[in-house]
Amino acid sequence: MEQPESGVIFREVQKLRSSFFWAFVLYPAILLWYIELRFIFIGKPDGVQNIPDFYLTLLWLVFGVFFPFMLYCTKHITEVRKDGIYIRFIPLNLSFKKIPYYVVEECRLRTYDPLTGKEAEIKEEIPEPGMQKVNPVVILKLISGKKMLISSRKPEELCRAIRQASAQC
Repeated sequence: MEQPESGVIFREVQKLRSSFFWAFVLYPAILLWYIELRFIFIGKPDGVQNIPDFYLTLLWLVFGVFFPFMLYCTKHITEVRKDGIYIRFIPLNLSFKKIPYYVVEECRLRTYDPLTGKEAEIKEEIPEPGMQKVNPVVILKLISGKKMLISSRKPEELCRAIRQASAQC
């Protein structure tokens, strides 16, 4: 595992602890744990008589053990260093992805609605009833013209750190 280098200006580790995701992962996991334990101690339950033992055990390993473990280990690391912005999504990225400052044209703090794909200025007003709360994100405009969205629990600090570090380069 990579150790954070010295020269880190900002570091944030976000863990995926949303009850929404856990509900979709734990429901099949608990069901498969019940089926597997009953299979081991009592015998196969009535609803799974025609499923081969190997497939039942494989389903339990994948959906009852692997997916909950992977969800528990999932985290998003964002680092602002002297030479660039480093992003890593564990367990999918084996190393950090570097965004050098010379490819970043602009860094903005905006609100972004993932359902519509629309950006808006950050307003301090109270949202209208029925409108969902949209969190602010950091949007990087790259010299290629593409935009990159970085989610953060502390977007103001992240944007400030990126601006500060890119000004020093």
